[in-house]
Amino acid sequence: MSNNYLPTKSNLIKLQESLKITKQGHELLERKRLILSKELEKYIDKAKKVYQELFDMMNDGKNLVRNVNTDIGIDNFTNISNGVKIDDYIDIKNKTLMGCEIPSAVHKREIIKRNYGFYNTTNTVDEAIFKFNEIQEKLIEYAILENTVSRLKAEITRVGERANALQNIIIPENEKNVKQISSIIDEREREEFARLKVIKKRMN
Repeated sequence: MSNNYLPTKSNLIKLQESLKITKQGHELLERKRLILSKELEKYIDKAKKVYQELFDMMNDGKNLVRNVNTDIGIDNFTNISNGVKIDDYIDIKNKTLMGCEIPSAVHKREIIKRNYGFYNTTNTVDEAIFKFNEIQEKLIEYAILENTVSRLKAEITRVGERANALQNIIIPENEKNVKQISSIIDEREREEFARLKVIKKRMN
């Protein structure tokens, strides 16, 4: 029994109430861990899907670049691509899921303006530029999902550590203290009852 708790009825009541609250806290943490784990599975599945889409888009982009290089040459395509405006503004916001902040990005996609002429270009140039603009969008989506997965894993680990500490350390310690104090109080009451019985017998 902890030295912080004297074997009194008031301390017993306090410990019993504390034990009740601790068990409720443990139940809530386990529920939170379960909900976050289910959400994590959803985000992992989504991230896998987006990764495959991104992989396919990159392969398409590579093929388009090869075609453009064949059509107009590497130097010409490099000059054209260097002149394309890159939209790199991303508005990152956070939303809360069971106390865990996860990112949500808003990327305002601008219409690509042609800043090159038709001379010495082909349709594949437009296709390649638009394709890599789409790849940029998909990269942002994938990065957000990966970051979300990472944050959810960290939060699940943190919640799990707290739940395990309650289950394996705090709750057993409180239960032990309650049991010991209850035992001491019961013993005192039995002794007091026996003492009063003896006194009553002597008086008779």
